[in-house]
Amino acid sequence: MNDLIFNLAIWQVGLPLLLILAHAFIPSTSRLAVVMRAAALFTALYFAALAGLWLFPPWWTPYLLMILVALGTIFRWRRRTAKGRRRWRIVEPVVALAVGVGASLALLPVFEGRETPADAIDLAMPLGPGRYLVTSGGAAPVINAHMQLLSIQRARPYRGQGYAVDIIGIDWLGRRTTGISPADPTAYFIYGTPVLAPCNGTVALVTTGVADMPVPQMDRENMTGNSVMLACGSHHVLLAHLAPGSVQVAQGDIVETGTQIGRVGNTGNTGEPHLHIHVQQGMPVDAPISGTPQWFTLNGAFYARNDRFVIRE
Repeated sequence: MNDLIFNLAIWQVGLPLLLILAHAFIPSTSRLAVVMRAAALFTALYFAALAGLWLFPPWWTPYLLMILVALGTIFRWRRRTAKGRRRWRIVEPVVALAVGVGASLALLPVFEGRETPADAIDLAMPLGPGRYLVTSGGAAPVINAHMQLLSIQRARPYRGQGYAVDIIGIDWLGRRTTGISPADPTAYFIYGTPVLAPCNGTVALVTTGVADMPVPQMDRENMTGNSVMLACGSHHVLLAHLAPGSVQVAQGDIVETGTQIGRVGNTGNTGEPHLHIHVQQGMPVDAPISGTPQWFTLNGAFYARNDRFVIRE
């Protein structure tokens, strides 16, 4: 288990479980306080379900935790309330209310970030058949880690990816691999999935010769890894982190929507195999992915973190 997965397990599963146990077994001063505590936990878990990075355990974990909150609430409801001091009888529901309000306020940018921007352009789906999960995407930094780069001066050479979408593959159980975080990138379900041109255009830039990295190591020297930049009208589309030896196009080639250009790999600045796609305006010679980021949809859908979709044969 790598450090990222370990930290996610602690904060997104371990801590909520402790709070749920405390909710179920620590006596409350009133039934109102029981309801307030449950509401705060439900709201916090709903925020985690939409904004959390769910790699392992899978995306449905917060919903399972919500069921545990409901069971804990029923258990606590049937028990006698504690005979605490009057001050605590007031403080307990107020604290629960504050937590619930805080989680609700945190949800506002999550909801807003899932709305399709007015200037988004539409592309075709760039992946072959499979079941997929979006790990980064949307119009708010809390659900799209790429947007955080837009406020960092040293990241200006990479600002074109500010509105990018990252996609991993999952099975019907929500797993992205058969283990927790195996080092072998080929063990991940999305590895080797065909990557297709999402628009008619010309191949503007090709990067090849980059090797896969063992998970979770990242190649900071070759940020996009093996990648293809397409010029589609007034926009440039980057498809990155492709597998070694899989790129099937060359600079200057004219491609049509649906043309296979490569396969998903684990090359470049990536913690595990996924497809990175972003749209930008312009392609500066000295910094090819420093163009102005552009919002986009895929087959009419604006994808945000933890969205799931299936592409059939």
